[in-house]
Amino acid sequence: MEVFGGLLVVVIFIGVLVFVLPRVMGGNRITCNRCDGTGQINERWPDPAEPSGFHVAKGTCPKCKGKGKVTP
Repeated sequence: MEVFGGLLVVVIFIGVLVFVLPRVMGGNRITCNRCDGTGQINERWPDPAEPSGFHVAKGTCPKCKGKGKVTP
C-alpha cells in the first residue's frame, strides 16, 4: 500500500510540473505582432483628420504595454 501512495504523489507532482508550472512561468505567451516583441513602436499611417495628413505613433506598444509578449 505504501508503494501506491508514493506512486500517487509522483504522478500528482509530474502533473503539476507539466500543466501548472508553464502557466505560472508565462509559457503560454506569444510574441506581440504589433511591435515584434520589442515593446516599442514607431508607426505612421495616412489619416486625413490629422494636420500633417498622417497619424504617428511612437513609444510603448499599447497592445502588450511594452512587455513584448501577449497572452492568447
